[in-house]
Amino acid sequence: MKNLIVYLLLCLFTVSCGSKKEYEPVNENASLPESFDFNAMNLKVVTSSINHKKQTMMTLYGNDSAIDELKDHPENDNHKERILALITWSQKEDPYWYGAKIPNHLLSVEIVKSKEPFSENSEILYQKYEGKELRKANADGRDRIRTIQSMKPSIMP
Repeated sequence: MKNLIVYLLLCLFTVSCGSKKEYEPVNENASLPESFDFNAMNLKVVTSSINHKKQTMMTLYGNDSAIDELKDHPENDNHKERILALITWSQKEDPYWYGAKIPNHLLSVEIVKSKEPFSENSEILYQKYEGKELRKANADGRDRIRTIQSMKPSIMP
């Protein structure tokens, strides 16, 4: 009987050691390429959303001027550039948290810039980049600009 218990413990130990997954500290699939230099824009998170039908997740970033304008508190200085960036990822199951989803592959980055307050009369620049390498895409952004500007900022303490 003692041999059976020792044998079972040895088998249990062997099986548990061989099935361990390696922890991934950085989600490389969802990361933006360093060449894009997203950090240089000095943007903050405005809001995020999930599209369950398309299985995508989005995060809207903006600089202080753009965030103030989205909150209906425009700055007095109308000559500061406003920048909004919408990043979209596909989703995957989180291997470390049951039932959760995390970003998988980077799908696109859309950037909206304006040197004046966002309005129908201001000159607004729209740029779209697609894929992991963020290749510039030719896209008509009139509808996307309205969609991005209509996103309501999250309320944060």
